[in-house]
Amino acid sequence: MLLKIISPSSVIYEGEVLKVLVPTVAWEIGILPHHIPLTSIISPWLVKFLPKEKHAPAFVEWATFLFEDDMITISIGKGLIYLDGETVELLVNTASTDVTPDKALLEKLKEDQEKEIELIKLKGDINAIEKAYLSLQQITADLKLHKIKYKK
Repeated sequence: MLLKIISPSSVIYEGEVLKVLVPTVAWEIGILPHHIPLTSIISPWLVKFLPKEKHAPAFVEWATFLFEDDMITISIGKGLIYLDGETVELLVNTASTDVTPDKALLEKLKEDQEKEIELIKLKGDINAIEKAYLSLQQITADLKLHKIKYKK
């Protein structure tokens, strides 16, 4: 099955895969070849997929992919998934194949975002709260990617 991960700035990955794990608003779904057609909203977190060939030319030259349990792991932002049974398209607002080595910076960003959420809650602006939580999910995903990369 063909997987395409596309952000506004570039194609992050395009190639044949055996399995994809995608975080949606309801749950994480596993996709295998010939999955039923599906369209859903993607939540910020980690996408994992098992490529047919780890060193296929489909890998973007500038990207450094992280492997966990033989699956490539990418931190993504909010987006959409479209699946027609043969092709899985992930249209995401952000995607990261690498993460800053500064764990303290990521933890500070997370702490600041949590404080910001508390302040926004006092104002009662539901749209701002949702946006802040999506940002917090993205930072948390980057922390998980950091843990994978640096095994800490």
